[in-house]
Amino acid sequence: MPYAGIRGQRFYYEVGGEGEFVLLVHGALANADLMEAPATGLASGFRAARIDRRGCGRTTPPTDGPVPLGDEADDVLAFLDWFSVPRAHFLGHDDGCDVVLEFALRHPERTGSVALLAPSLEGLPFSPEGASAAAELRAALRTDPASALEEKLFPSPVFDAAREREGVFERIESIYRRFPTSPGRLDRTPRAGAALAGRLGAVSARTLVLVGERDEADRLRCAREIAAGIPGAELVVFPDTSRFLHVEESRAVMRRLTDFFLPEPEIER
Repeated sequence: MPYAGIRGQRFYYEVGGEGEFVLLVHGALANADLMEAPATGLASGFRAARIDRRGCGRTTPPTDGPVPLGDEADDVLAFLDWFSVPRAHFLGHDDGCDVVLEFALRHPERTGSVALLAPSLEGLPFSPEGASAAAELRAALRTDPASALEEKLFPSPVFDAAREREGVFERIESIYRRFPTSPGRLDRTPRAGAALAGRLGAVSARTLVLVGERDEADRLRCAREIAAGIPGAELVVFPDTSRFLHVEESRAVMRRLTDFFLPEPEIER
């Protein structure tokens, strides 16, 4: 297995393709395998890399407690340096989008285009219902991770669109089932300064936000807030998809991502 030894961790990664560098960053409780479909598609025109984040999947050592968002942005910087990449494009999913945005704010000179799938947004309050559900999931994961997945996570409506497509839910489910032996995290160490929600206007990277129309209301609100807050950002809502739109409708999402990352050259008139 390929590993990058950086910042006291052995980061698992996979990389393929040739061209400009694209880093794919997965979300909570998952690992790089959840980004396999877009990585495969992007590898036809890019050098596409995906990593298991700090404390997740096959990256070692395990990290049980919260990790500051800035530490994860520093992990990304060290990973790019390890590959001698001066500037990269980014594709994030779920709370991996928070990592991407934090990096883009800290290192605009190292950031190309940014695409965000079903993004969360640090600092944007949940609805009362969303906050309650998230708190229950966190508590259950701390007590009995395997039961929490079965009783709290998998019954969630965000998996409904995946269940309706043959084999899709099973692929996603198999990735999340690895969580008890390779824990990711839902908690985040509080920061002293302003959260991402209050700093979006400083993001200078060209940005695309993609979200499924059947995702939770809180997640749709996150996507709208990000698209409205980042200058020039574009929002695309995919019909009949939810949290895992890049797996549920991989071809359609990949076409949109390819158009974004490889825009047609302007024709001189």
